[in-house]
Amino acid sequence: MPRPSDAQVKIEKAAKLVMEAVPALDRHPGAFIKEVLLPAWGLSVAQAARSIGVDRAGFHNTLAGKYDVSRDLAYRLGALMTDDVADLLIAYQHAFDLAKERDRRDAFKAQIVRVSAPVRD
Repeated sequence: MPRPSDAQVKIEKAAKLVMEAVPALDRHPGAFIKEVLLPAWGLSVAQAARSIGVDRAGFHNTLAGKYDVSRDLAYRLGALMTDDVADLLIAYQHAFDLAKERDRRDAFKAQIVRVSAPVRD
């Protein structure tokens, strides 16, 4: 399945998030928050951090890709913006993590012989 471009991720009237799929996985979900979500709602990093009750420096580090987008942070941003934002960020972080670990999974698959699937009666 091809990954959508930023053009396919649209925010209309800063109140409705329209998603066809999770944004491209080559960027950390924090970058999506910083580059797409905050501007769409007219928020600075400091304003958003203050509004959701988190430390600005820690929030900045998440936006810079140093920390994962936690469920707690996703829920807080969802409460601030819309529930769809929380759901999107949780799905995005999960998909990003899986993509990041794909090589590691493939290395294990190359080392371990897979057993046959069980036969059901």
